[in-house]
Amino acid sequence: MNTAIRWLSRRPGLLSAVAVGAAFLALISYETGALDGLERETIDARFEIRGDKAPGHGIVIVGLDQKSLVAFNERPPISRVHYARLLDRLQAANPRLIAIDVQFIGRTRGPGDQALLQSIARNGPVLLATHDTERGPVPVPAGQPEAEGAVLASAAVDSDPDNVVRRMMYAPVSLPTFAVRAAELVTGAPVAEGEFPANHAWIDFHGRPGTYPTYSFIDVLKGRVSNTALRRKLVLVGVTDPVEKDVFVTAASSNPMPGVEIQANALNTILDGFPLQPLDGGLEIALLLALAATPALLAIRLPAIYMLLATFGTLFVFLVASQLAFNSGWIVPVVDPILALILSAAGAATVDFLVERRQRKALESTLSRLPGDRACDFFISYRRDQSSRAAQILKEELATRFGEDSVFMDVASLDAGQEWPRRLEEAICESAVVLVLMGPEWLQAARPDGTRRLDDPRDWVRLEIEVGLREQDVVVPVLINGARMPTEEELPDSIRGLARRNAFWLTVERGSAQIDELVDSIRDGRIRDFLAKERSKSRRGDQPD
Repeated sequence: MNTAIRWLSRRPGLLSAVAVGAAFLALISYETGALDGLERETIDARFEIRGDKAPGHGIVIVGLDQKSLVAFNERPPISRVHYARLLDRLQAANPRLIAIDVQFIGRTRGPGDQALLQSIARNGPVLLATHDTERGPVPVPAGQPEAEGAVLASAAVDSDPDNVVRRMMYAPVSLPTFAVRAAELVTGAPVAEGEFPANHAWIDFHGRPGTYPTYSFIDVLKGRVSNTALRRKLVLVGVTDPVEKDVFVTAASSNPMPGVEIQANALNTILDGFPLQPLDGGLEIALLLALAATPALLAIRLPAIYMLLATFGTLFVFLVASQLAFNSGWIVPVVDPILALILSAAGAATVDFLVERRQRKALESTLSRLPGDRACDFFISYRRDQSSRAAQILKEELATRFGEDSVFMDVASLDAGQEWPRRLEEAICESAVVLVLMGPEWLQAARPDGTRRLDDPRDWVRLEIEVGLREQDVVVPVLINGARMPTEEELPDSIRGLARRNAFWLTVERGSAQIDELVDSIRDGRIRDFLAKERSKSRRGDQPD
């Protein structure tokens, strides 16, 4: 018994240790990035759940697609004369921005280079993509420093370790990236480098490939796209034919997205004010610690099964809240906090199992030592339609330790021909302990006419309690399956004394320890002292010794 009580008193400390251990392991994972790959995949899932959003700011794409390549009948790269003519055609529509996500590296034969330089001078400023190196941007014929109207930007597209594009860079070396320079040309103001922690910012993808309005290069060049469709638009020109391999897997979809559309999403993100932001590091850690503590706190008040159910509920609410936060522009980490929650729940369940096991062993040991000093040691009062299984299990456990004759339980303990009321009263008087089993519906149990059974003076359970309270000192309410102790006001006058009796629970934290002390007190004839001590401890809020 003392061992069980010691384990019970240690339970809050064990649960605290579980919460601390779970938080510690999850923090190690968080700090080392051990589960970053899985966390990145949850970002992709959140984009998929959120679905597509309508793009804004008038961004359109002019794509060098398969239709255009067939029309030009040229092997890529196509002649730069086509780009020169395209610039003239676009400028005639009066767009707000012309940006070409094609790298004109090296020189070509024929009039292409010169035609492109002249077209850029006429239609500038034109944003051109190139590579950035430690020695500066790679020169391009249409973007050399002396080329009038040309604005250079880095064409770099950065992928995560799993080769999925989720973020954009500010600058790979010193030259800002394509989307950054495009935004600066549109707004006329520099983009703050501080918006790119560690040189990166999340791209708020508006949808899967094809979300942005896209026109064929050849259709625009041939005048088959009206000026109205391009007027005051931000026009991004790039390769959209996947054969050219300028495609990437993104967080928005596993279907490859053309690089120019990634630039469109990045530009949209900057112009929207970087709407997708991670939580502050301190908030991330606080969230992790809170989820680590939740199962341990639940376990203090709830049995293991209810704690686990509440933990699953917490997990569901957390995932829903994380998605709603993502829809509102906040990236809440989920993998490491869930790890903390699961570790804490598993640890709390283990503590509950170990404590319950200790309590059960101590109870079995105590029951096995209890001597029978009456004709019948235990009288079990219960309702057959509510607690018959619990009563049968309790009877079998007691009978195993003290013999079949030590337990009286309804008609199974009556001999043929005996008058029920007289034998009932005799059994109660001969017993050492009256155990009143109460299920969740014990108080509300009703007769066929809807009236409450306990309010009927002829109700057998009420009669048993009346005799027990009148004839015995030891009448113990036994609460099973989460039942609560009734108040005096809820009981008939004749059995209101039951509400003043100390109850014990078969499935909650302190149940087994209370049984230990209760059975020992019965054996030693000190039940009154025990009950007084328990009431005193309850008023003081003391823990078991």
